[in-house]
Amino acid sequence: MSALEVVRNKIKEACLKAKRSEEPVLVAVSKKKALSELLEVYNQGQRVFGENYVQELIAKKVEMDAQGAVDADFHFIGHLQTNKVKQLLPYVSTIESVDSLKLLREISTRAEALQKKINCYFEVNVDEQESKGGFLPAELNALAAELPSHLKWIVPQGLMCIPDPEKNSRFGFLRLRELNHYHAEVWGPGLSMGMSQDYETAIECGATVVRVGSAIFGAR
Repeated sequence: MSALEVVRNKIKEACLKAKRSEEPVLVAVSKKKALSELLEVYNQGQRVFGENYVQELIAKKVEMDAQGAVDADFHFIGHLQTNKVKQLLPYVSTIESVDSLKLLREISTRAEALQKKINCYFEVNVDEQESKGGFLPAELNALAAELPSHLKWIVPQGLMCIPDPEKNSRFGFLRLRELNHYHAEVWGPGLSMGMSQDYETAIECGATVVRVGSAIFGAR
């Protein structure tokens, strides 16, 4: 059984445990992995990949297309600088790490220029770590107020988080779920949360997207 099959089976088991009928989207986090490794899991049926670096994502998307894997769907999941948005947008369907109003505005402007709708998740700093970006919980009302003016080219999907690794991630997941209730009709009902070490817990807490790297590809 491949590593990808193991992860998929664990996702099914977590959904059964949580009495969920719909499985979350599995994003295979492929940063720093060779194209051959992406193609291997693509050939096992995986279609959604997550990358943290703009240049690496673009190179891999171009190569995957050249290999005939044109339906490989790339999500950007890392910190995105505003000056890289224009370069990135032609190659992605989804940005999971919109972490400021400034970035939101830039994506909206560039998406309009490209005439391309972009799916967005909004990153929340659930543990309010000083060293981490993302919207603080207290800033979400400002996001909810501004977001409707950008809906022509931005398709809001929900919220995303990466809990403090020094804490029990379950608390961060439950906090994100709680925060999502306030304005889910504005920024979308989705919850992108959970990585290799805690995706099963995230599923139990309501994740609609899980981002799994090392459990599929091995350690970097």
